[in-house]
Amino acid sequence: MSWFHASMKAANDRDYASAAEIVACFQNEASLLGKLALLITGDKATADQSVVNAREMTLHGNRPFRGWLLEWAKVATITIAISQRQEAICACEAFYKARPCPHAEHLWQGDAEERESTFNLAIQADAQELIAELDPLCRAVLVLRVAIRSAVQECVLRLNVSRAAVLGANCHVMTWLQEWRTKSLQENHNAEGS
Repeated sequence: MSWFHASMKAANDRDYASAAEIVACFQNEASLLGKLALLITGDKATADQSVVNAREMTLHGNRPFRGWLLEWAKVATITIAISQRQEAICACEAFYKARPCPHAEHLWQGDAEERESTFNLAIQADAQELIAELDPLCRAVLVLRVAIRSAVQECVLRLNVSRAAVLGANCHVMTWLQEWRTKSLQENHNAEGS
C-alpha cells in the first residue's frame, strides 16, 4: 500500500508548480500583473506591493497546478489588490445601486476571441486615463470580468457589494469601453487619412 501512495504523491508533485516556477511566472508576467493591480488600486506603489504579496502568498500557500499558474497569479494579484482598495470600492456602491443596465449584451461573457479582444483593449489602455475616468468599483469589475472572466455573482462575492451595484458598474464600464474603442478606431482612421 505504501508504494501506491508514494507513487501517487510523486505523480501529484509533478503536476504542481515548483517554487522556482512560481517566482519565474511572477517575474515574467510582472508587467501584466502590475497593470491589473494598478487598474484596481489606482496607485503604482500599492499595485507593485500587491504583486509582491500575491507572489509570497502563492509561494507559502497551496501550490497551484503548473498549467494554471498564470491564471492563479492573476487571481492572487487581483485578490490582493481588491483587498487593498476594499473600502474605496465599497464606497462607490451607492452610486450604482439604482442604475439598471438595459444592455443584455453586457452580461454575456462573449466567445474566446471577443474576451481576448476586450482584455487586450483594457490592458493596452492608458492606465492613468482609465483610472481618471473610472471609479474603483468600475475598475475592479472591469478587471474581474475581462482578466479572469468572473461572472456577475463572483464579482458580488469578491467585491462585497450588492448585485445591483455590480450590474450598474458593469454597465458603466462596458459602455465606457465601447466608447473608448470607437474613439480609438476613429483616431486611427483619422491618422491614416492624414
